[in-house]
Amino acid sequence: MRYWLALGSNDQPQASLDFACVELAKLGEVLFSSRYDLPPRSGVGVDYINMAVRLDSELTVDAVRAIIYQLEDTAGRVRKSSVIRLDIDLIAWEEGGGNPIFDSHRLPLPMDVIVPMEEIWVGFESVVGSLMI
Repeated sequence: MRYWLALGSNDQPQASLDFACVELAKLGEVLFSSRYDLPPRSGVGVDYINMAVRLDSELTVDAVRAIIYQLEDTAGRVRKSSVIRLDIDLIAWEEGGGNPIFDSHRLPLPMDVIVPMEEIWVGFESVVGSLMI
């Protein structure tokens, strides 16, 4: 399976994202985007450091969701807070080269997901275009 993840942090972002990258690399083959300094979606608060990760792994979707939730907790994430130590979102997944399946809760995709994802997902622009239809 191939997974597309969006990562972000506005609290100790370098250390938090480094931690996530090391842990995600243990799950399979990974490709990391650059890190982007982007404003918060709400327009209020400190900027986030955002990045995208492509993960190729034998894990199921449910297993990946459980693992990323645990990674957030281990990193010290406090939910329902504007201070985010680590946020990892499962954006999409594909099985055997088929069409990607997007988590409908993540749509529409915000710029802090689109910008880093465009760097590592060949053809992402056309995929995003098809979501807008």
